[in-house]
Amino acid sequence: MKVTSENFIKHLKKKREEALDYVIDNYIGIVKAVIYNTLKSYNDPQIIEECTSDTFLGAFENAKQFKGNEEDFRKWICTIAKYKAIDKQRKLYKVPRLYEIDETIDSVKSAEEEFLMKTSSEELLKMISKLDQLDQDILTMKYFLNMKNEEIAQHHGLSKAAIDNRLYRGKKRLQQIYLRGILT
Repeated sequence: MKVTSENFIKHLKKKREEALDYVIDNYIGIVKAVIYNTLKSYNDPQIIEECTSDTFLGAFENAKQFKGNEEDFRKWICTIAKYKAIDKQRKLYKVPRLYEIDETIDSVKSAEEEFLMKTSSEELLKMISKLDQLDQDILTMKYFLNMKNEEIAQHHGLSKAAIDNRLYRGKKRLQQIYLRGILT
């Protein structure tokens, strides 16, 4: 059976390699863009290729967990790519590197942002999935697609202040979900 845009999710869940080929052909551009955005400071094509392969392998291995349509799949695979890149960044961070300090960058991070950087990909994916759909979309657009708050607001027809508030509350909820998981 031929894999098409209408049935690729079903075939991917059945672990058919043709579906994986379809996903790679159709999503490689966006996956590489997400990974490059996160790892661009390393400027190493081999690292980006390795992370891209890990993303598609992760999507293939976890396809049964996916629920939704083609647009949801795009967001899902971008989220996987972002977390794979963050995991790779954490591993590379442990390796000493020499670089110039840009004093124009604001190095102060909130506790929630520090928490997001220290939490593993799998944990964050599970925690984000517990939020309502709008908050999932907003967090994905902000932290995985690197969209500006104004762009997110325009996309959802909300004010920038509403997006700012949802991002703040969403990060707080992720921390609470994490803490409940540790304490139980």
